[in-house]
Amino acid sequence: MKRLVILANAFPWGNWEPFLATELEYLTGFDQVDIMSLSVREDQRANVRPLPAGMRAHAIPFRSRLFYLLGSFPVLGDANLYRELADLARRRRLSPSRVVTLFVFLSRARHESAQVARFLREAGAGPDDEVVFYSYRFAYQPHMAARLRRRFRRTASVARAHRADLYEEYSPRGYLPLRAQTVADLDRIYLVADHGLRYLLDRQPEAADKAVVARLGTTDHGVPAAVPPRREGLRIVSCSTIVPIKRLDLLVEALAGTELPVQWDHFGEGELREQLQAQADAELPANVSLTWRGFVRNADLVEEYVHSPRHLLVNVSASEGVPVSIMEALSAGIPVVATDVGGTGELVRTGVNGVLLPADPTPAQVRGAIEQIAGLDEDAYADLRAGARRTWEERCDARALYTRFAAELSGLLEGAESRAAAQEGRA
Repeated sequence: MKRLVILANAFPWGNWEPFLATELEYLTGFDQVDIMSLSVREDQRANVRPLPAGMRAHAIPFRSRLFYLLGSFPVLGDANLYRELADLARRRRLSPSRVVTLFVFLSRARHESAQVARFLREAGAGPDDEVVFYSYRFAYQPHMAARLRRRFRRTASVARAHRADLYEEYSPRGYLPLRAQTVADLDRIYLVADHGLRYLLDRQPEAADKAVVARLGTTDHGVPAAVPPRREGLRIVSCSTIVPIKRLDLLVEALAGTELPVQWDHFGEGELREQLQAQADAELPANVSLTWRGFVRNADLVEEYVHSPRHLLVNVSASEGVPVSIMEALSAGIPVVATDVGGTGELVRTGVNGVLLPADPTPAQVRGAIEQIAGLDEDAYADLRAGARRTWEERCDARALYTRFAAELSGLLEGAESRAAAQEGRA
């Protein structure tokens, strides 16, 4: 049997990993697809997203860092622990917090891989099955896969790398354990942007023969039949979690200085909601209205872009992998003002589909870009909208991107089978 085993954070429970849902529709080259839903929290269990026919999800309950730390005694027999500690010491990065993170990493991989192994046994998986292990994150999940693949004769192990699981400076506690070993354990590493590929190869050049760009994509919902005149009010949208790295306070400061009539909708929730609301109440002038729209499913959001058109999406984040929120806006022909961080510059081009700002712009620069687009004549603005849609068609169309990606995942097993046959021939 040809199996695909996906290691994903909580999906399909809760709202995490929303873009995996689109990708699943194309993963048809396997006899069985099992999703191992890691660290499912109790508050996520009330929301279960539907899966394509024949796919199964298995929930592995959330456990705290303390649980994994207290249960890390078996880790003392793991050679990876001592190699990593020696490497941290050599690079003068050894610290108590990193030691704890390393123990938790190894303990969590050990605990959750045992849970996954049990699910696979119950599902009838046998040693002669052909299995692709697909880690949707480039964190501890590939280490789980390395433990699991020992049970099967023909396997492949791949991972996607996004942002906090790739850019160490933006990861929790600024440390991603076992980077060299993680690269060695994988057959393919799929970066979601060219920027991420360059980052990885700069730090792990040994990944050169297995790291490739495989972009995320969005579904086509069409474009608006008509767009309301900008003179009636510039309709701005932003879409992100409300957390410090998204720098929504910068957008508030930018719009505080404009005299344009602006209707700003923000989609998303987060820890800074009340703080940002207080700032907006204090700083935004009467000509700028802000509406908090909360969490909305991706498909519903793009449908709204089509049926209630916006003039502009603004993203002033300090860090990104490649923002799917920008892809969604481009698909509906919405120009974008965004900071040049991560893979954003691979989507947004000044004068083609919006304005690409410096990575750390001032409020005046953000405001200037917004007002520049507001001041375009109708023909020039229509060209931006056409450029936005064209960019999506060329770089973000899920049908094209995920069809190729799914074919490659399935094809990896052919290589695994060839390797196994060659090993048997030498035996």
